[in-house]
Amino acid sequence: MRLTDFAGNKEMKYELEESMKNHSLPHALIIEGAAGTGKKTLASFIASYAVCTAQNKPCGCCAGCLKAEKGIHPDITVADGTTLSNISVDAIRKIRADCYIKPNEAPNKVYILADCDKMLQPAQNAFLKVLEEPPENVIFIMTTASASSLLQTVRSRSRILTLFVPDSEEAAVFLTKSFPDKSPEEIKECVEAGGGNIGMAKIALEGKSEEARQLARNIIEAVSLSAEYELLRLTAQMCRDRAFASRVADCLMEFTAECIKASAGINTSPAAKAVAKKLSIRRLNVLFEKVRHAKAVLYTNVNLNFFGTWFCAALREK
Repeated sequence: MRLTDFAGNKEMKYELEESMKNHSLPHALIIEGAAGTGKKTLASFIASYAVCTAQNKPCGCCAGCLKAEKGIHPDITVADGTTLSNISVDAIRKIRADCYIKPNEAPNKVYILADCDKMLQPAQNAFLKVLEEPPENVIFIMTTASASSLLQTVRSRSRILTLFVPDSEEAAVFLTKSFPDKSPEEIKECVEAGGGNIGMAKIALEGKSEEARQLARNIIEAVSLSAEYELLRLTAQMCRDRAFASRVADCLMEFTAECIKASAGINTSPAAKAVAKKLSIRRLNVLFEKVRHAKAVLYTNVNLNFFGTWFCAALREK
């Protein structure tokens, strides 16, 4: 991948490219942006640059780049904030101890702290110690929905790269290269549905969202019918993995919002209108907040089997 392949964000790409050309990449970077804007893609690109052994970095061909692409490079460590324990104080202490050891085989060591807005303050304070006196040949990359979720002291010692959703034309051009078998009409429809968000459009084009969308509608239908056993069965289906459960939660919020619009007299889908006839607008608003809370719970180290039962009980409450 080249930065030119990254959709939109022209100013950010220019700033990053200049830093790479001048070998002045900072020791700590914060990549902020909404889900689907490419935070993890950009973090992976920077990590590949840092471990590449060629002159024109990242070359995509050397052993370092190939290992980075496969996720097996010994000098790239990823801590994922979707499970809080992965960026705990103990985890940060291990990173602090490890980062002073020389790289195994690359010019640099890279630590990616993904979804670090879920990193609690004690862990951030522990991390701050290494940011204040960073070792040589180490790059820390943090990804977050908003840099404001991090301590000001952490932000002040890092460079913040903000990712924005590209305009529809740029998004369509990017997706056409990635999905040459899709028609311009299909791509345009998915881009518009996702508001230009490439991540969301990709999910739609890959068909991954359809199952989640249908399950979300079935769950709301079961709530409207007070079908307790069916609701328990459906919420259990969410729990195959955390990513799928998160997609279903997103679809639940989207469909509940559509039902609220239907209750307010706004023309929406027949399915939303049918639910709006059975559930009051007050109940729908409560359901929306319950789903939003449930999605936050998913980012903790909750047992997924327990989550399904708990979520079912939460949706049944009136």
